Amino acid sequence: MEILHTLFVIGYVLIAALLVYLVLNQEPKTTGAGDLLGGSGDLFSARGVTGGLYRLTVVLGAVFVLGALVLGIWRI
Repeated sequence: MEILHTLFVIGYVLIAALLVYLVLNQEPKTTGAGDLLGGSGDLFSARGVTGGLYRLTVVLGAVFVLGALVLGIWRI
């Protein structure tokens, strides 16, 4: 059982590293100060390659959160 836990932690760390890489690879949205007041109407309308990176980042973020919950419950 200890080997399975170790493999899960290694996979979790790899997911975290990939998530950091994907977040740093995304194009920044530089539309100015209008976003501070809610002027951005296309927050979730990502398209093309950027849209694919966005979707993959969301999925990996969800897997990361679920992995954190599993690791937290595993040791109880």
